[in-house]
Amino acid sequence: MEFYYCETCEDDTAHEVLRREKHLYRCKECGNVSYHLPEKEVTVRAIISSGESSEVGKITLKESEVIEVKDELVIEVDEGFKIGQVTSIELANGKRVDKAEIKDVATLWLRDTGEVNVKISVHKGRVTIPFEISVPGETEFQVDEILEITNNRCKITKIKLDDGKILDIAGRRAKSKNIKRIYAVLEKRRKRKRW
Repeated sequence: MEFYYCETCEDDTAHEVLRREKHLYRCKECGNVSYHLPEKEVTVRAIISSGESSEVGKITLKESEVIEVKDELVIEVDEGFKIGQVTSIELANGKRVDKAEIKDVATLWLRDTGEVNVKISVHKGRVTIPFEISVPGETEFQVDEILEITNNRCKITKIKLDDGKILDIAGRRAKSKNIKRIYAVLEKRRKRKRW
Protein backbone atom coordinates (compact mmCIF):
# COMPACT_ATOMS: atom_id res chain seq x y z
CA MET A 1 0.00 0.00 0.00
CA GLU A 2 1.27 3.46 -0.90
CA PHE A 3 0.24 6.92 0.25
CA TYR A 4 -0.26 9.86 -2.13
CA TYR A 5 -2.03 13.20 -2.03
CA CYS A 6 -5.65 12.85 -3.23
CA GLU A 7 -7.18 15.95 -4.89
CA THR A 8 -10.72 14.85 -3.94
CA CYS A 9 -9.97 14.01 -0.28
CA GLU A 10 -7.48 16.93 -0.02
CA ASP A 11 -5.20 14.75 2.10
CA ASP A 12 -2.53 12.02 1.88
CA THR A 13 -4.48 8.77 1.65
CA ALA A 14 -3.80 5.10 0.98
CA HIS A 15 -3.77 4.25 -2.75
CA GLU A 16 -3.86 0.92 -4.55
CA VAL A 17 -1.92 0.29 -7.76
CA LEU A 18 -4.02 -0.01 -10.91
CA ARG A 19 -1.16 -0.05 -13.46
CA ARG A 20 2.35 0.41 -12.09
CA GLU A 21 3.97 0.88 -15.54
CA LYS A 22 1.50 3.73 -16.24
CA HIS A 23 1.76 5.11 -12.67
CA LEU A 24 -2.02 4.87 -12.17
CA TYR A 25 -3.41 4.63 -8.63
CA ARG A 26 -6.86 4.57 -7.01
CA CYS A 27 -7.59 6.31 -3.70
CA LYS A 28 -8.90 3.76 -1.19
CA GLU A 29 -10.99 6.47 0.50
CA CYS A 30 -12.95 7.96 -2.41
CA GLY A 31 -12.06 5.82 -5.46
CA ASN A 32 -10.52 8.74 -7.38
CA VAL A 33 -8.01 7.53 -10.02
CA SER A 34 -4.84 9.59 -10.38
CA TYR A 35 -1.38 9.58 -11.94
CA HIS A 36 1.65 9.61 -9.58
CA LEU A 37 5.27 9.43 -10.68
CA PRO A 38 7.50 7.65 -8.15
CA GLU A 39 9.47 10.11 -6.07
CA LYS A 40 13.18 10.25 -6.81
CA GLU A 41 15.52 8.95 -4.12
CA VAL A 42 18.78 10.61 -3.14
CA THR A 43 21.84 9.01 -1.53
CA VAL A 44 23.65 11.28 0.92
CA ARG A 45 27.02 10.90 2.61
CA ALA A 46 26.70 10.36 6.36
CA ILE A 47 29.53 10.62 8.89
CA ILE A 48 28.76 8.79 12.12
CA SER A 49 30.92 9.32 15.21
CA SER A 50 31.37 6.83 18.01
CA GLY A 51 33.57 8.13 20.82
CA GLU A 52 36.84 9.32 19.26
CA SER A 53 36.39 7.54 15.90
CA SER A 54 34.24 8.44 12.89
CA GLU A 55 33.05 6.34 9.99
CA VAL A 56 31.78 7.39 6.57
CA GLY A 57 28.51 5.80 5.49
CA LYS A 58 25.47 6.68 3.43
CA ILE A 59 21.70 6.90 3.57
CA THR A 60 19.13 6.83 0.76
CA LEU A 61 15.87 8.76 1.23
CA LYS A 62 13.15 10.36 -0.89
CA GLU A 63 14.33 13.77 -2.11
CA SER A 64 11.47 15.71 -0.48
CA GLU A 65 11.97 14.09 2.94
CA VAL A 66 12.82 16.66 5.63
CA ILE A 67 15.68 15.92 8.03
CA GLU A 68 16.20 17.75 11.34
CA VAL A 69 18.93 17.84 13.96
CA LYS A 70 18.14 15.20 16.65
CA ASP A 71 16.39 12.87 14.13
CA GLU A 72 17.49 9.24 14.48
CA LEU A 73 18.44 7.48 11.25
CA VAL A 74 19.79 4.09 10.20
CA ILE A 75 23.06 4.57 8.30
CA GLU A 76 24.65 2.04 5.96
CA VAL A 77 28.35 1.53 6.75
CA ASP A 78 30.97 -0.96 5.51
CA GLU A 79 30.18 -3.66 8.10
CA GLY A 80 26.38 -3.25 8.03
CA PHE A 81 24.16 -0.62 9.62
CA LYS A 82 24.39 1.79 12.57
CA ILE A 83 21.77 3.90 14.34
CA GLY A 84 22.72 7.54 14.73
CA GLN A 85 21.28 10.84 15.89
CA VAL A 86 21.74 13.81 13.54
CA THR A 87 24.00 16.43 15.13
CA SER A 88 24.53 18.67 12.07
CA ILE A 89 23.26 19.05 8.51
CA GLU A 90 25.67 20.38 5.87
CA LEU A 91 24.30 21.79 2.61
CA ALA A 92 26.08 21.72 -0.77
CA ASN A 93 27.32 25.30 -0.23
CA GLY A 94 28.96 24.29 3.07
CA LYS A 95 26.37 26.05 5.23
CA ARG A 96 25.21 24.20 8.38
CA VAL A 97 21.47 24.17 9.16
CA ASP A 98 19.14 22.52 11.69
CA LYS A 99 16.55 21.39 9.11
CA ALA A 100 16.56 20.70 5.35
CA GLU A 101 15.05 18.65 2.55
CA ILE A 102 17.31 15.69 1.78
CA LYS A 103 17.77 16.85 -1.86
CA ASP A 104 19.66 19.93 -0.55
CA VAL A 105 21.92 18.01 1.85
CA ALA A 106 25.59 17.25 1.04
CA THR A 107 26.57 15.57 4.33
CA LEU A 108 24.78 14.43 7.47
CA TRP A 109 26.79 14.37 10.69
CA LEU A 110 25.58 11.88 13.30
CA ARG A 111 26.43 10.53 16.73
CA ASP A 112 26.23 6.74 17.11
CA THR A 113 23.32 5.95 19.44
CA GLY A 114 23.30 2.19 18.96
CA GLU A 115 26.21 1.75 21.38
CA VAL A 116 27.30 4.73 23.47
CA ASN A 117 29.98 5.49 26.05
CA VAL A 118 28.56 6.91 29.28
CA LYS A 119 30.88 8.91 31.52
CA ILE A 120 30.40 8.44 35.26
CA SER A 121 31.99 10.54 38.02
CA VAL A 122 31.99 8.68 41.34
CA HIS A 123 32.60 10.81 44.43
CA LYS A 124 34.24 9.32 47.50
CA GLY A 125 34.68 12.13 50.00
CA ARG A 126 36.88 14.73 48.31
CA VAL A 127 38.09 12.35 45.63
CA THR A 128 36.33 11.94 42.27
CA ILE A 129 36.97 8.77 40.29
CA PRO A 130 36.10 8.86 36.56
CA PHE A 131 34.66 5.80 34.82
CA GLU A 132 33.34 5.17 31.33
CA ILE A 133 31.02 2.32 30.40
CA SER A 134 29.74 1.19 27.00
CA VAL A 135 26.01 0.39 26.81
CA PRO A 136 23.23 0.27 24.18
CA GLY A 137 21.81 3.76 23.48
CA GLU A 138 18.35 2.79 24.75
CA THR A 139 19.63 1.80 28.22
CA GLU A 140 17.97 3.89 30.93
CA PHE A 141 19.59 5.24 34.08
CA GLN A 142 17.67 6.64 37.04
CA VAL A 143 18.51 9.07 39.84
CA ASP A 144 18.94 7.01 43.08
CA GLU A 145 19.70 3.82 41.09
CA ILE A 146 22.50 1.64 42.47
CA LEU A 147 25.25 0.72 39.99
CA GLU A 148 27.94 -1.93 40.36
CA ILE A 149 31.20 -0.52 38.98
CA THR A 150 34.40 -2.54 39.41
CA ASN A 151 33.05 -4.27 42.53
CA ASN A 152 31.91 -0.96 44.04
CA ARG A 153 28.29 -0.03 44.74
CA CYS A 154 27.53 3.51 43.60
CA LYS A 155 24.32 5.51 43.96
CA ILE A 156 23.38 7.92 41.14
CA THR A 157 22.79 11.43 42.52
CA LYS A 158 22.55 13.48 39.28
CA ILE A 159 22.33 12.92 35.54
CA LYS A 160 23.50 15.67 33.18
CA LEU A 161 21.89 15.53 29.72
CA ASP A 162 23.36 16.57 26.36
CA ASP A 163 21.07 19.62 26.26
CA GLY A 164 22.48 20.88 29.59
CA LYS A 165 19.53 19.88 31.79
CA ILE A 166 20.31 18.20 35.10
CA LEU A 167 18.11 15.51 36.59
CA ASP A 168 18.53 15.40 40.38
CA ILE A 169 15.15 14.22 41.69
CA ALA A 170 14.84 10.56 42.73
CA GLY A 171 13.09 8.48 40.09
CA ARG A 172 13.91 10.80 37.15
CA ARG A 173 15.42 8.77 34.31
CA ALA A 174 17.15 9.25 30.97
CA LYS A 175 18.34 7.09 28.09
CA SER A 176 22.09 6.67 27.78
CA LYS A 177 22.11 8.18 24.25
CA ASN A 178 20.95 11.51 25.80
CA ILE A 179 23.34 11.51 28.78
CA LYS A 180 26.47 13.67 28.96
CA ARG A 181 27.58 12.52 32.43
CA ILE A 182 26.31 10.60 35.45
CA TYR A 183 27.28 11.71 38.96
CA ALA A 184 27.30 9.13 41.75
CA VAL A 185 28.53 8.59 45.30
CA LEU A 186 30.24 5.49 46.61
CA GLU A 187 27.93 3.48 48.85
CA LYS A 188 29.43 2.32 52.12
CA ARG A 189 29.55 -1.42 52.49
CA ARG A 190 27.69 -2.70 55.52
CA LYS A 191 29.79 -4.66 57.91
CA ARG A 192 28.55 -8.16 58.34
CA LYS A 193 28.16 -9.52 61.79
CA ARG A 194 30.12 -12.64 62.47
CA TRP A 195 28.59 -15.32 64.59
